[in-house]
Amino acid sequence: MQVALAVVGSIVAALLDSSVAPFATIAGARPDILLVSSLAVAVTIGSEAGFVWAFAGGLTLDMLTAPGRPIGSTVVALLVATGFATMVARVAGRNHVLTAVAVTFPLTFVYQLALGMLVATALGGIPLNDPLAGALPVAFENTVLAVPLALAGRWSWMRWGAHDRIEW
Repeated sequence: MQVALAVVGSIVAALLDSSVAPFATIAGARPDILLVSSLAVAVTIGSEAGFVWAFAGGLTLDMLTAPGRPIGSTVVALLVATGFATMVARVAGRNHVLTAVAVTFPLTFVYQLALGMLVATALGGIPLNDPLAGALPVAFENTVLAVPLALAGRWSWMRWGAHDRIEW
């Protein structure tokens, strides 16, 4: 059930990322709703749900923005960022919400760099512009967006998630 909900949630996040996010620009920075939600899910709920979220959402976003991005480029960039987030979450303490917010800022740069390199490699040629030039405002915006998404993810997991119970 957790995997099915992750697939449905990631498709909704990808649809929001391709339809609502272009209109939510602040100072020219467009938030990465799918990135922030996959990091929040990976840290607050679990690595399996986070990887499923990143894969299904990245594939959906690639199909929605197919002429501009090759299929699979967003998937790889999201899986790299989600992998780093799960490694940090395993080392970090018990405060999952704070960890999800803290990893969002640096992993936005990792995601932007990986996506820029993958798109440039797949479409041919070396980009003349810096892929990280506009990433600082996006990182700030993603970090602010991570607070409600991480809180919502942790609350929903505590409310409806599968919990281990002692069997006598």
